[in-house]
Amino acid sequence: MNDLFMDFLTIQLPTYFFLYMAITLIYRNRKSRINRAAALLMMALVMYFLFEYLKTSLLPQYQMQLVLYGSSPSLLLFVCTLVHLSILLGDSVTYTFRKWLPLVYASPYVLWLYFLLTWDHHQLYNEQVTDGRSPLHPTFLLMSIAFIIGYILLSVLLLAYSWLRTREPRRKVIYRSLLLNDFQLFGTFALITTLLQSGVIVTRVSMIFYFIGYLVWAMRLRHLIGKYNIMPDYRKLFQTLFESAPNAILLLDLMGNVKEMNPRAERWFINIPIKRIPDHFTFADGQSLQHMLSSCLEQPDSTNHLEMHVTKQGQIRLDLVAGIDLITGTNEDLFVLHLTDVTPLKETERRLIQSEQNYKHSAHHDALTGLYNRAAVEEQLQFKIAGGEHFALVMIDLNHFKPINDTYGHMVGDQYLQYIAQLLRTLVQKPGDVVGRIGGDEFVLLLACPEHVDVDRMVHTRLSTLEGSIFRQDYVDIPVSFAAGMGRYPEDAADMTGLLRYADQQMYSHKRQTRRSVNEL
Repeated sequence: MNDLFMDFLTIQLPTYFFLYMAITLIYRNRKSRINRAAALLMMALVMYFLFEYLKTSLLPQYQMQLVLYGSSPSLLLFVCTLVHLSILLGDSVTYTFRKWLPLVYASPYVLWLYFLLTWDHHQLYNEQVTDGRSPLHPTFLLMSIAFIIGYILLSVLLLAYSWLRTREPRRKVIYRSLLLNDFQLFGTFALITTLLQSGVIVTRVSMIFYFIGYLVWAMRLRHLIGKYNIMPDYRKLFQTLFESAPNAILLLDLMGNVKEMNPRAERWFINIPIKRIPDHFTFADGQSLQHMLSSCLEQPDSTNHLEMHVTKQGQIRLDLVAGIDLITGTNEDLFVLHLTDVTPLKETERRLIQSEQNYKHSAHHDALTGLYNRAAVEEQLQFKIAGGEHFALVMIDLNHFKPINDTYGHMVGDQYLQYIAQLLRTLVQKPGDVVGRIGGDEFVLLLACPEHVDVDRMVHTRLSTLEGSIFRQDYVDIPVSFAAGMGRYPEDAADMTGLLRYADQQMYSHKRQTRRSVNEL
């Protein structure tokens, strides 16, 4: 009873730890192949130690059957799954070895079946051996030990290969920890087996040591898988997101060279050499890409959102919003440049701005001549009066305009008005001067006139350029003839209405009297 209780405490009860670890691995991530393989490995250990407990304590009369049909295949499943797990942990580095997994599983079980089918069971397991040595036939024992040690070594080699080939520092740490764990398992198994075969310890004691060694190894393995296992699945998920992202994403080194880009970016920059892609970036504020990257290096925790343009080779320009982030902690520091195409939005914005500008222009300008209209002239008058400026308002009325329309047609009349507007623009010499059309053949000039300036002389000088002008169009010569009237602010009127009335009266007074230009004022 004491032996039974000791076996329960030292073998059976701790076996439930393996079952617990198997369940938690599946619960943590049942879709992960690594978790499933690790859970199967734990279950193989559960079955192995369960059969050993039954053989030693509960059903010793069936120990031959329990060893040959229970313990042996469970232990072989454990080492096969160990190799399988090492291949999965290697991820892309050991991916090509997956095709050998059927051979890994089949080889030990084919030999196991061969021994069971061709050898006498009492010869394979000698129940009469009770002196502490292994009751297994030496050949069968050698085959079992060869596969166990060989597969453990194969697992170590696979992890070592993954450790040497990977470039990711974090994964190197994982593989190094797994390697040390497998070395501990191999050393434990080799030491206990040597002590058992040399007679230093008996089978019951060896089982306790085997269990302790496997338990320490399994707990360490579960810790590593629980801590790092989801990384490969998420890495693939991130790769999928990177490739399917609707935005263009580019990975740049610290010098601004493109290291990798997703399919959306590849479609944008098709036919452009990868080294030339940064040359097609134009930031809205005029700064270079290298300057932007330098700013990110100085403030790595900040995210820069910028407007930029990309000129596609032989195609239209794209308007983009760019975000630049610095990624550290990997084997190489990289900039992530993610670009959102806002070309349709920018085009809509440009059309709205242009539409608004066109509306404002049409609301303040004459459609035929492009000069200020009456509303805009009155607005400018109000602005100048409110500012207390000294200026002259000159009203101009063209002579004989109706006969021009009647004789030559309205098209020639319109061209004549456009010609007059062009001449009047030449009279605007200062930033505050204004020229406008307020009626069919009536025009207005607002001319700045400081107090020390002779206003009459200044206006006469400017209008004199109109008198000798001749409009020529399709063999038609029309001399420019007009009448003008002037009012000065604030000398002649104190408000806009009074000033307009005064200048209008002056103009029609001169028009009725002599029909001459303003030089007769």
